[in-house]
Amino acid sequence: MFCWPYLKRNLLFRIIFLLLISLVIVYNLNFLSNIDQFLNSSQKHLISCYFEEKQDNSLLELNPEEVTKNSIFFVETSCNHKNGINLSLRQGCAIESAANLNPNLNIFVLFVAPSYINNESDIINRFKMYTNVNLRYINFLKYSHNTPLQDFVTSNTISTSQWPVSHASDLLRFLTLWKFGGTYLDLDVVLMKSLEGLSNFASIESNTSVASLVLNFDVDKIGRAVANTSINDFASNYCNNDWGYNGPGVITRTLKKICDTNLVTDMNKQKCKGFTVLGTEAFCPISWTDWQLYFNTNTSEEVMVKLKNSIGIHVWNLHSKHTVINVGSKQPYGLVAKKYCPINFSLAKHVF
Repeated sequence: MFCWPYLKRNLLFRIIFLLLISLVIVYNLNFLSNIDQFLNSSQKHLISCYFEEKQDNSLLELNPEEVTKNSIFFVETSCNHKNGINLSLRQGCAIESAANLNPNLNIFVLFVAPSYINNESDIINRFKMYTNVNLRYINFLKYSHNTPLQDFVTSNTISTSQWPVSHASDLLRFLTLWKFGGTYLDLDVVLMKSLEGLSNFASIESNTSVASLVLNFDVDKIGRAVANTSINDFASNYCNNDWGYNGPGVITRTLKKICDTNLVTDMNKQKCKGFTVLGTEAFCPISWTDWQLYFNTNTSEEVMVKLKNSIGIHVWNLHSKHTVINVGSKQPYGLVAKKYCPINFSLAKHVF
């Protein structure tokens, strides 16, 4: 015999229970969606200056006709320039080392922020001593016009990135070398040897990855092949939630195709059709896992010996930017800076 009142109550409880579950699911989905939107929107302000109008007193915009063969490029993609172009001593050091060691090459420091020269900045004022250092503005949208990255840039996909400033830097290094050829250097690379006479090269940073911190693409056949493959890989495979996928990931995948090997350690000039893949000693004698060694006085002598044959050093700014160099210490990074960017290092009163 059925008990209808009981069944009705039971059915009612089940309906209420299912409604509650549905409400919880809908709430959580909306919450996660809002969190995702918040994370994305919270990063957009970091690149908001990319879409601001150029002011009358802004930096000169880069003129393609002024770019000479095998120029050296640095790219500054932050928006920390509201009160005039603002570079740190360490960024200034990287630029100075390149200018000192390559007097016959043009150095272009490209800013995406439409800012102006701050005459009160000692770092900026010191660059007036170098005839080969050029500070230039590039318009993010205009710079990509009629290039393989035009659609990517105009779609504003970069705003979805969890690291938009870093990924914009990745984009602009490949775009710049595609447009002009030459050498790209990170702003935390201190050169210790000239780059004159070197072309078509990259450097590995580990047994599994080619670094994007220094790249040189010539305008010859192999240089164009690497540039084209790289820029199209960026456009096709962009990943907004992986920090290194669009930088070292791009050049590593590119050279695996060009060199027809999946092993970074097997890449050589012959396999890579004339493109040179330098070993870690060239620019990454100290790996990112050991970045503290650049700041350690206890192991200074052995680290300096390890740097002896390097073309330059990359100091892994992502990890090391808040670690102090004490002026007068034997910290390896400080010793290198004192020798290869003496003007900027002299501006440091107590810490560099």
